[in-house]
Amino acid sequence: MAPQLLVGLDMGTTRIKAVAVDLAGQQVAEAALPTPWRHVGAEADADPIDLAVTATGVLTLLTTSASWPTGAKVTGIGVTGMAETGILLDATGAVVAPALAWHDPRGEVELIEQHISPPEFHRHVGMRLNSKPSVAKILWLQRNIPGASEAVRHLCVAEWIVHYLGGEQVGELSLTSRTGLFDVVTCEPWEQTLRLTGDLLPSRFVIAGTDCGSVRNYLPDAYLGAVLTVTGMDHQSAAFASGAAIAGVFFNSMGTAEALMRFAPAPLSRDEIELLVDQDAAVLWSVIPDHFCVLAATLSGLSMERVHALLGVKTREQARELARAALGVDRLTSAMKLDPASHRGLRLSGIDDESSPALAWRVAVEDLLAQSATMTDFVESVIGPRTSAVVGGGWIHDAMVAEVKKRRLGDYRTCDVNEPGAIGAALFAGIATGALSRPGPSERPTWPQS
Repeated sequence: MAPQLLVGLDMGTTRIKAVAVDLAGQQVAEAALPTPWRHVGAEADADPIDLAVTATGVLTLLTTSASWPTGAKVTGIGVTGMAETGILLDATGAVVAPALAWHDPRGEVELIEQHISPPEFHRHVGMRLNSKPSVAKILWLQRNIPGASEAVRHLCVAEWIVHYLGGEQVGELSLTSRTGLFDVVTCEPWEQTLRLTGDLLPSRFVIAGTDCGSVRNYLPDAYLGAVLTVTGMDHQSAAFASGAAIAGVFFNSMGTAEALMRFAPAPLSRDEIELLVDQDAAVLWSVIPDHFCVLAATLSGLSMERVHALLGVKTREQARELARAALGVDRLTSAMKLDPASHRGLRLSGIDDESSPALAWRVAVEDLLAQSATMTDFVESVIGPRTSAVVGGGWIHDAMVAEVKKRRLGDYRTCDVNEPGAIGAALFAGIATGALSRPGPSERPTWPQS
């Protein structure tokens, strides 16, 4: 019998990557290509067809890997990725506008504010009213790109890829929650913003791991007929792979951006949502049925990269030595401190005779991670204390970072899943095919033959 594989595809901001796993969860192949953005200053967009062609290129590269099993058959493909970036389609299904990057500053915020107050927006949408929600980007495109006003459908990137490969046009709840076109309390389209854009949401809303059709187009024979599923926002897919998408668990992803996530049973009240959004914590539907996800983030990882550069750290061994040295210094002997909130960037002050690279690293880590600790405390004051914690991402392997996290979180579990977003997508592909049972809200996913 030909080996059966599940594939997870992660449409990331920097790279589009894919992994293939067998039914025991063993990774057998991996591939990636750069995400094809077009940059002009702070602005970034992509041709949606280029995004799709790059995705199919990555999936094709998997099958040419030396480790690809002879005669292997892909039974399911799960697609996760960035949230707010979307694709506009006309009534014929043709693309009518570029896809603006989620961090692109273009957005008709003032137009929205003329019709909807920020507090009302926050209470219904679960996001801040700024240029990030898809609605602001859609309105900018409709005002500035010829043909965009002809759009009848908006699909988030992962939804677009599933459709491009032969699947249905669906709205996956964790992604739809990031459009600004959806009321996260009632779990239905929000008429207030749809009056501005037109009715662009798909008619069918699904949860990650739902069968959304099968592969019909553009891929090698090994993929034809594979079940397709949209597997939600990349951070949530990574939490699922890490066994942290569970009510009460705190998931801390320590990458360039530090993601702070909590999952909670529905419902949350509008007052609770407004409290969270006012402190820049977003509320969206979860990849777990009948649960919300509270998502906050800091740029601690990026800031630590900058401090490494300042201190001349260029290799992993240098980073390890600096962290070990930092654990042995006492910051109370110095007035050094780091201000992470300066409008001109990081500000290191109090440099005195006791200063050293090791002390600077200890101060930087402690003061930067104090931000995430403050945010975590606030989220818990609204939705309740965590039951446990899972920490993943590259920075948790720094001994100084690990010490600060242990001091703050107590005994946490470290997750070392390679490409967790894509692995989570592969797990959801297993659910969509029926090879894997959907775990309960307090259970971690397990592979079918594990």
